[in-house]
Amino acid sequence: MGNGKEGRLLVLYGSQTFTAQEIAERIWRKTKVLGFRGPVQAMDDYPISRLIHEEFALFVCATTGQGDEPDNMRRFWKFLLRKNLPNNSLMKLKFGVVGLGDSTYSKFNFVGKKLHKRLLQLGATPLLNIALCDYQHDLGHDAVLMPWLGNFFSTLKSYFPNIQTDTMNNSFVPRWKVSLVKTDSCDNQKNVSEDVYYGKGCRDHFLDSTYLELEKNDRTTDESHFQDVRHIIFKTVDGNPLQYSPGDIFNIRPRNSKEDVDDLFGIFETHNIDIKPYHLLSVEEYHDDMPVPDFLKQPLTLYEVAEQYWDLKAYPTQYFFSLLALISEDKLERDKCIELSSPEGQEDWLNYCRRPRRTVLEVLHDFHKSASKLTIEVLFELLSTIKPRSFSIAGSCLKSEGRRIELLIVVVKYYSKLKKARLGLASNWLKNLNVGDRVYGWIKRGTMKFPQDASIPLILIGPGTGLAPFRNLLQERSIQGTASSDTLHLFFGCRYKNKDFHCRQELEGMVDSGELTLYCAFSRDQENKIYVQHKIAENKDVLWNLLNRGGYIFISGNAKNMPDNVRDAFIEDVISEAGGISLEDAKKMLEDMERNNRLQVETW
Repeated sequence: MGNGKEGRLLVLYGSQTFTAQEIAERIWRKTKVLGFRGPVQAMDDYPISRLIHEEFALFVCATTGQGDEPDNMRRFWKFLLRKNLPNNSLMKLKFGVVGLGDSTYSKFNFVGKKLHKRLLQLGATPLLNIALCDYQHDLGHDAVLMPWLGNFFSTLKSYFPNIQTDTMNNSFVPRWKVSLVKTDSCDNQKNVSEDVYYGKGCRDHFLDSTYLELEKNDRTTDESHFQDVRHIIFKTVDGNPLQYSPGDIFNIRPRNSKEDVDDLFGIFETHNIDIKPYHLLSVEEYHDDMPVPDFLKQPLTLYEVAEQYWDLKAYPTQYFFSLLALISEDKLERDKCIELSSPEGQEDWLNYCRRPRRTVLEVLHDFHKSASKLTIEVLFELLSTIKPRSFSIAGSCLKSEGRRIELLIVVVKYYSKLKKARLGLASNWLKNLNVGDRVYGWIKRGTMKFPQDASIPLILIGPGTGLAPFRNLLQERSIQGTASSDTLHLFFGCRYKNKDFHCRQELEGMVDSGELTLYCAFSRDQENKIYVQHKIAENKDVLWNLLNRGGYIFISGNAKNMPDNVRDAFIEDVISEAGGISLEDAKKMLEDMERNNRLQVETW
């Protein structure tokens, strides 16, 4: 069927937070090395009527919410579901599907699985079975993605005999033609604190961003408490009301700290690399199948790009080291990069990067000889883009008449084996915003869907900042006059009653007015630790009665252990012990509830 030089491989992605897009562009680079051509596009940007003419395609798609497709895949998916499509519509197509998911959710990689099945129904032929990537794996998505891609391209070899799959990573192929307009003036550095992603008119085609002003940024935890939790309120600037419901999400794109940006330019200065903050960026199309994104077509300084485009807090992937090896001229460092990027070097990569949370900047300091070969073109391949962060809206739209957004955010700061504190990019940026600062953000439909019928009992489990979506719901029900302690049951957990009991006065006030039944687990206020699952076990008879009345269960909070512990408590204590049902049947009952959306989970 020819060779790689004549091959077309279409790469389409459905992305919620741009991860799928980033992975699709990585795959494009691999295909380019092999000599393929073919565009990389969001599924909704691709003229789907052309799909019947494609011979080879690779789909990368994320799963969102309760098994929903991403926004920029919806039109594509809706078209594929049309009943009038013949079952041989895609008989010419040979394909692969990469699913990006999170195994803490019951509908793990649901979208990828649905897409794979539908393509089969329309007559397409899979080159491989679907890749089910799991964000929770120690190696992240790459644990499944990297070996799967190797097999995918090996399979393609039967159609394109000239493919040399063992030389895939031996060439550096930039996505765009990137250069600098170098001036002697520092005037271009003015106004760098303004939002350039949205402020200069750039829009992601599936996002409707809103201009907001910070009204409140208060610490809610006691000063002696180890954790800084922020109650943040944004207000609309134009006065136009926003529309959102309990469970909905506020998305925002954070920026790097001045310290990290200065560190990056310090690396350039140390190695006499002529890249200055005030140099202007020029990005042009290199390949007709890799268009320049709108944002990079804007007139930008390098400081703006470093502050608002590159993620300087990211930890480098194995892919990062494979690229660094291509530019390194130091044998020792190059060999180490090759080792850290190899399947055999995964454990070393975990110990060096993932477990201590070493950032890209720290790696560039460690691999200083390789860093001395950095160019602006290389930087655009090495550094990933800042991805939007999602936060549950913690206040009712009715309370502010849609003119405010409330958030409840943990400021991420912890220590690994490295001496310097690990700081979360978004939370620390938000912490340091001042009243009056203006930012762009956008609202998205949340994963949780609360029943409209206020007579249905709701069991809400929200330890820590998992309280956020439930506070939104409780406020709304209170304003509507439908809040009742008979139907609203909230399990809240924290360490200390007097240090990190978020919104205590408000919640206790609802209890006093008969609007809420509240169960609190303060884990460190006594010798034996008490968590929300223990409170669930203590109140198993009450909860079994609520479930028999058609009650729903909602779980919100940290994904590490809490969701599984809560599930176990419902299976073993509530359904089996209080309900007198066998453990096997109790587990099946909870699974059925989750399948029917009577159990919903939102974790991070």
